[in-house]
Amino acid sequence: MPLSTRTVHNALILDLSGRFDAAAKHEVQQAIEQALASGTSHVILNLVGVSLIDSAALGLLVISHRKFKDRGATVSLVNPKPEVRLILDMAAMPKLIPSYNSVEEALAAHTKPPD
Repeated sequence: MPLSTRTVHNALILDLSGRFDAAAKHEVQQAIEQALASGTSHVILNLVGVSLIDSAALGLLVISHRKFKDRGATVSLVNPKPEVRLILDMAAMPKLIPSYNSVEEALAAHTKPPD
C-alpha cells in the first residue's frame, strides 16, 4: 500500500491509497505507533485513495483510536470513497472515530486556537 506522511500543526496526515487490508496493516500500524511515540496529538488518515478496507484494518483503527484517546489525542478519518464509507458505516466506525470531508476540516476541528 502506498503511504505518504506529512505534518501540519502537530497533526500527522497519512495519505493512504490502494487496499487497506491485512497485507497493508503493518505499514500503517508502524506509522501510527511512531506518531504515538513522538507525542503527535492528532493522526488523520486520508482515505481518498483507498479502494478497499477489511476487518484487519478496522481492528487497527479501533485499537489506534483507543491508544490515542488514552493519551488525550485524536484519530480522524478523511475522504472515504462511497464503498469504503459503507464498510465503515456497517462497522459503526463513525460513532467511534470522527470522519470529515477534507483534511482542512479535520484540522480545524482538532486544532486549538492560539491564546
